[in-house]
Amino acid sequence: MIKPAKVITITSGKGGVGKTHTAVNLGLALTQHMHKVLILDADLGLANVNILLGFKPKANISDMLKGKASIQDIIISLPSGIDIIPAASGVADIVNLSSQDRLLILTAVQELCYQYNYMIVDTAAGIGDSVIYFNLAAEENIIIVTPEATSIADAYALIKVLHQTSGINEVSILVNKNPENSDGRKTYAKLAQIADRFLNVRLKYLGAITEDSAVSESLKRQMPYTELFPSSKASLDIQKIAKKINENTQIKPPHGGMQFFFNELIMAKD
Repeated sequence: MIKPAKVITITSGKGGVGKTHTAVNLGLALTQHMHKVLILDADLGLANVNILLGFKPKANISDMLKGKASIQDIIISLPSGIDIIPAASGVADIVNLSSQDRLLILTAVQELCYQYNYMIVDTAAGIGDSVIYFNLAAEENIIIVTPEATSIADAYALIKVLHQTSGINEVSILVNKNPENSDGRKTYAKLAQIADRFLNVRLKYLGAITEDSAVSESLKRQMPYTELFPSSKASLDIQKIAKKINENTQIKPPHGGMQFFFNELIMAKD
């Protein structure tokens, strides 16, 4: 039996923590395990992924909704081995789309679910409605946090909202920009301590990505660091994280399946 893509959200409580770059490089690392990976840029108003990677799509999800392109037309296949559904400028929030538009997206994405092993959803930062819905759909919710106190506080606020509004009681924590020779579990422990005290949510430590000059250099060149500097500390770190995700075959209901997600969207606001 062919399984649909495992849906993973990459989310953060605030911007500037490296969420999109992590999503792209994690996708590339998963392709090294012979998986087909699709990245959905779900920050629909900002179109971060294509800017980060330095390409301008000929069409995006807005064109599909206007009937100017099919879902297959807007998918960008990069030489590095990942496919991307680029976001559309000017579409502020997917849950504000009409029922007809949501149904169109539902039909299109259902067709893609069986063409990939992983669908990585790069959500907007913060606690908006679309962020909640995307996380509700995923089998694994990965929250990016840095050692900064503001990042930890905002990550906690996000976890609290996901738990209280959607009943999500398990999330994975990935520490980014972790100082060299420092244990990322220290940052994780600070967040876990607060969550354990005030929330009934299980946090899982997924790993840490070392603060690395290779990352900043790759940002300047608008290319993934796993591609430019495959032996860098950051690349080796994210390869370990991809391996960990790949080895986790457990399915956690009720999450999982974009069909569930878009059905929820269709019923949500009409």
